Amino acid sequence: MKDCLLTESMLIKKMGAIYMTMILSAFWTATGVQFTGEISEIHTNTDPLQLGKPRLQIVEDKPFKIALMADLHYGENAWTDWGPQQDVNSTCVQECILEVERPDFVIYLGDQVTANNILAANSSKYWVQLMDPVTKRAIPHASVLGNHDDAFMEYDNSWFGPSGIPGLPADDVGYYHSTTREELTNLEQTMDTSLTQAGPKALWPSMSNYVLPIRSQKSPGSVAVLLYFLDSGGGSYPELLSAAQIAWFKTTANSMNPSDRIPELIFFHIPTVTHEKIGPKPKRRIDLPCVGSINLEAVAPQVQDGGMVEELTKRSSVKAVFSGHNHGLDWCCPHQSLWLCFARHTGYGGYGTWTRGSRILELVEEPNFGLRSWIRLETGEVAAEVNLV
Repeated sequence: MKDCLLTESMLIKKMGAIYMTMILSAFWTATGVQFTGEISEIHTNTDPLQLGKPRLQIVEDKPFKIALMADLHYGENAWTDWGPQQDVNSTCVQECILEVERPDFVIYLGDQVTANNILAANSSKYWVQLMDPVTKRAIPHASVLGNHDDAFMEYDNSWFGPSGIPGLPADDVGYYHSTTREELTNLEQTMDTSLTQAGPKALWPSMSNYVLPIRSQKSPGSVAVLLYFLDSGGGSYPELLSAAQIAWFKTTANSMNPSDRIPELIFFHIPTVTHEKIGPKPKRRIDLPCVGSINLEAVAPQVQDGGMVEELTKRSSVKAVFSGHNHGLDWCCPHQSLWLCFARHTGYGGYGTWTRGSRILELVEEPNFGLRSWIRLETGEVAAEVNLV
């Protein structure tokens, strides 16, 4: 594993930043619970302040920065020495990125855990562990679910022999199912810094379908950017965005942003068939207009094309779509009026030996909306800088 590059002086400064962030978070919550203006007219249910949560706010003369943590895969092979060490390594990657980039918001882009390796009694423990780097800094965060987060338990035949399941008495039973998407979402919502929402019950079994506004610096109550989170399935149900989800997005977007005036960014775990069609050929050089640093595998798209990207391209306000899932890809490619982007494999769990990292998004509101992105590697290096707007 690469060194985390955390010096003693960095650690001292980090602790000061943590306390300051906690103070600011408390201030936001204490002073912003009640507010009026455009955001309440758009959709009050998307306002986290109504739940006593920190708000997402662009500050004057300062870019708003988002870090994407993708495919962390905590909890793999917990009964071996290798598994727990990967979790330690993944935490170190997060710590390094948060220390260097100091993001205003963190998005967990799916496959936070490898549920097919986790006994249900332990899933909540891993969920808390993987988000500890942001919760202890009081950084607001949100997540979408991936195909591994509630994947069915994969058994080793030897577990049914005399030795039993590693870590459990041979006669202990009852932990042979994965923690559900609903249970994981409910757990995360108990965290003071989490802005994750369960979404409409009518879209069940998908859970993480919701919208978060980033508040504007221009006037009280106005919105600078809308962030849409969608559950692309996997695990307990097919890997796809359903017709019901697409209809929900269309209705919600038309209601919240009828004039397409507010820029919109989209986040879901599994890429679409369109990603596969427009991206560079697997293991080939990434040529312009695409921008990226690794292209080491074929796109593994959703099982069917339900038309989500087609729907997104109808809205001039949609600027970019961000997905994870493919650990060996980190490119962005333009498609009609928007960009389709992969994050970067952040965790040491899951397949792949490449350098870990995080896709960073930097938003500016003045004089016009702008969106810049790059990959921050665990080594501290920067790769694949691109202007998306």
